[in-house]
Amino acid sequence: MALIDRPGFARPSPMIVKPSPEIERRLKELETGVKQLSSPVANNGTSWVPTNEVLYIAYASALSNLGDNGRITNQSDCTNFGYLPFTTSGTLYAYRGRLVSTSVYASGDPTDYIWEPTSTTITATSYVRHYTTSDALLSAIGDPDTPGNGITWTSIAPAAAIPGTAYWLADKFTIDGVSSAWQIYPVKTGVSTNVGIISYTKSGYNKPTLNDSTWKADVWLAAAAATGLTYSVHTELGYGAVVVITYDNGKLFGILRDVSGVDTWQVPADVVDGDLVVDGTITTNQIAANTIRAANIEAGTITGTEVTMTPADVGAGSSSSSGNRMVINSSTVKVYDSSGTLRVTLGDLS
Repeated sequence: MALIDRPGFARPSPMIVKPSPEIERRLKELETGVKQLSSPVANNGTSWVPTNEVLYIAYASALSNLGDNGRITNQSDCTNFGYLPFTTSGTLYAYRGRLVSTSVYASGDPTDYIWEPTSTTITATSYVRHYTTSDALLSAIGDPDTPGNGITWTSIAPAAAIPGTAYWLADKFTIDGVSSAWQIYPVKTGVSTNVGIISYTKSGYNKPTLNDSTWKADVWLAAAAATGLTYSVHTELGYGAVVVITYDNGKLFGILRDVSGVDTWQVPADVVDGDLVVDGTITTNQIAANTIRAANIEAGTITGTEVTMTPADVGAGSSSSSGNRMVINSSTVKVYDSSGTLRVTLGDLS
């Protein structure tokens, strides 16, 4: 039956049912837990930093003057400090260090760590290695568990010699049942993928220092803009690749070379400005190796107003610049005989 409001008639209030004591207890626990929650990161005024402590692990092959507290006094007391537990041949390092910190980065100072022998703290380890003979980019090769399209990975013993046909290696280690992600690194540069000369403009910035982090990041921007591909390491450009980047205060030139096993950008001795080359017209597969050399260009034959070709360039005869030769400038073509006498002039005869 429907209720009808009438003057002076009070509608009865709905009854509020009190939750059971058990529900009240759980609600209070939930409320307390919410109050105790805190963000894992906080802003210190300049950047975001962890609010909780993080455990960092490092390794070393040998330690000198190791104290009873597991610490060393000097950085020189540590040999082969690093963050990977194995050598490149798959041997476990002799010492493991631990550091508890709120920093977003692991310390590079071995004196900050507490060290212990791995022989007494690690019970089971394994190290696996694969290689691929593909010279595809790192972004395309995947890994041995999930290879890229058309990529084949082959297993190899970590201590075995790396095949000369390998371009990429992939390592993964397991310690006490916990496996790392695949560590992938190049062992050879793909000659067929050398990009040659790259010209790029980065507006709004001044020139960085060649080889610093800004230059290296700009190289990836330039390479991606030129090819449409995603590069992960500079060697994917190929040794001998030249990058010319125009900044607000000038141009910076770099050529990628292998310097004592280190990939290094150096200033080229001679540079053809990228503005003088039509985009995409000159590539490495169109220039035979060693065809453009100083020995092939005679001193004084190329000036700001003319180009002189000796008989070695245009036909038989002496290569002397005072003998028979052809001189081309902006308005005429002149041919001289072996005595140096002008015989033919084409163009402006005035």
